[in-house]
Parts: sequence; structure tokens; C-alpha cells
Amino acid sequence: MDGRLDSFDDDTQRGEIVAADGQRYTFEFGQWRGRGLPAAGQAVRFDVAEGRAVRVFNRPEAQKPARSTRDASGKVQRKQLSHWALAAFVVACAGVGAGRYAPVVEVVALVLAWLGLRHVHRAPQRFNGQAVAALALVIAVGVTLWSQGVV
Repeated sequence: MDGRLDSFDDDTQRGEIVAADGQRYTFEFGQWRGRGLPAAGQAVRFDVAEGRAVRVFNRPEAQKPARSTRDASGKVQRKQLSHWALAAFVVACAGVGAGRYAPVVEVVALVLAWLGLRHVHRAPQRFNGQAVAALALVIAVGVTLWSQGVV
């Protein structure tokens, strides 16, 4: 069963667990199989035998992704803008003044934007730039349509 450790008394070496269904179960420290010492508020998993909690341990939790990465010296590394996304934006903007070659330039911008999105998707902890690549896509499509007289 799953529950939450409601209390644990160090002196008596006894604690109380509130199960997910609201039932309360007591346990003794000898039944603790978790990491560290039991403390109020911990999410636990346990079995029930004769109305008491047995084999109590910390409930497994999914590992949270790191918010930042550190280099070998321990300094926090900042995310970098994907060079592909930046190149897509620059090429898409350059397509505005490309005249009759605008559709060709914008196809290059679309490919670069796709590479930028792929770059960010493969290494999200190191790179950002989804918004820049998306903006490049919008500009490229808009300029292509405008140069063809569709818009």
C-alpha cells in the first residue's frame, strides 16, 4: 500500500502511517526498510499484517531532471542558443530582400529551422531556441507566400 508517514516518535521507536484510503496504521522502527530515518511527511510504501504496517520503505519516486548542468570545475553552465535556430532566423530575414530568389532562400531557412528544432530537442539541457526556430519558420513561409503573390 501507499501512504504518508504521519508521525514518528524517536523515544518509543513507533510511528503512524496514513494510507491513501485514509486508514491509519502503526509500525515499529524494526519494520523500517527505507533510506535514512523515518520522518513525518515522507511518502512510504508498506504491507499490512494483523492491522499493522510491516516492511515500510520510502515510496519510489521518479528522478527529477536537472535544472542546470555544471562543468568539471563546478560552475553552472547556461543554456546556449542553438546556432541552427539563429542561422534559420538570419536567413529567413535575409530572404525578405532576396527578390526573385526569395523562395530558394526561404527553403534554406526552413531546413535550418528544422535543424534548429532538432538540435534543441536532442539536447534540451544544453540548448534553447525553439521560439527563434519557430519564428524563422513563420517568416520563411510568409515571405515565400508574399514573393509568390499569394498573400
